[in-house]
Amino acid sequence: MVVAGVAVLFTAPDVARAQGNGGAGGAECVPLAEQYPDLGTPQSVSANREFTTVWGSFELPGGPCGYASAEEHYNALLEDAQSRGGPSEHTMATLPDWSGHWGTENSTGEITIVGRHSTLEGMAVRLTPEAREVFQRDYEMWREDHAIDPLSFCLPPNFPRWFTEYGYREHFLAPDKTVLGSEMVNQFRRVFTDGRPHPSEEWLTNEWLGYSIGFWDEDVLTIWTKGIKEGILQRNMPRQTNRMEVIERWRKVDPVAAGVELALDTFGSDHIPTERIEVEVTMYDPTFVEPWHTVAALYKEDDRTPEAKERIWPHQWDCVEGSQWFITEEGVVSQYAPGEKPALTNPDFWFDEDYVHQ
Repeated sequence: MVVAGVAVLFTAPDVARAQGNGGAGGAECVPLAEQYPDLGTPQSVSANREFTTVWGSFELPGGPCGYASAEEHYNALLEDAQSRGGPSEHTMATLPDWSGHWGTENSTGEITIVGRHSTLEGMAVRLTPEAREVFQRDYEMWREDHAIDPLSFCLPPNFPRWFTEYGYREHFLAPDKTVLGSEMVNQFRRVFTDGRPHPSEEWLTNEWLGYSIGFWDEDVLTIWTKGIKEGILQRNMPRQTNRMEVIERWRKVDPVAAGVELALDTFGSDHIPTERIEVEVTMYDPTFVEPWHTVAALYKEDDRTPEAKERIWPHQWDCVEGSQWFITEEGVVSQYAPGEKPALTNPDFWFDEDYVHQ
């Protein structure tokens, strides 16, 4: 099969969109794991290895095919917390301690740099037929070094690619808001836990990190994010639409106390073995035939020595790569050379074969 002149690397039979338990069509649901028993691992149809966690579960929430929507998923978690007297009303004294500097732990889950923990075939079967064809063509462009990563234009990684960013991370917790910061591109997520809903359709826009609301269930932070820009999950991974919504559950754990041995990938950074944050991540997108569920993890930088304190300093991200600043004949400072401004934020531009991207 050929799509727009590019050989398709993998084909699979069409699959109907999965529905959660109780949802329309739920009785007809056949999980991807059952449709493709030879793909992936018991944890994920698209993973190329099994992962070890302390608390985070790789079981798809909501039943064999998951919930029908992020809203249904979030409401189920909220109702469960309410049935036990929640959500928890924390004070500054009772909030979990997520202080310090953290980094992405690269051995856990499928939201990783260059999609290195996922298989092409497994990712393809997660997609609708139309999205699968786009992905297969995009993948060929990556393989031939003709694709552009939006980071090459100094564009921020959107969410949930935010999880894969390198550099230091900091977390600032308050009873009504949690701020989750990343040194890369100076990105800060603001998670409102004061009971507000998402912005109305009149005010909702599509942003790099979306709009996040949540609640505390004891020491677990539950987050619902929507209003995200279209983009890609990572290099070598599928695109996402601006209708993607994500449910997360964050918890700090102690692997040593739990007796769990982990083979961490911290890119050589020293870490504190008793401190780790695990995040269950469930992604909902119209191009996914069932919700894509995985776990992300963060390690804590070990800054307990004077030498480490000398070394560990977050920096302002100053990205100028790809900029073309110049002074025009009229003496005006312009960012773009004469001609039409490229559609930098449009994923189709990143994979446009009419341009040579090296």
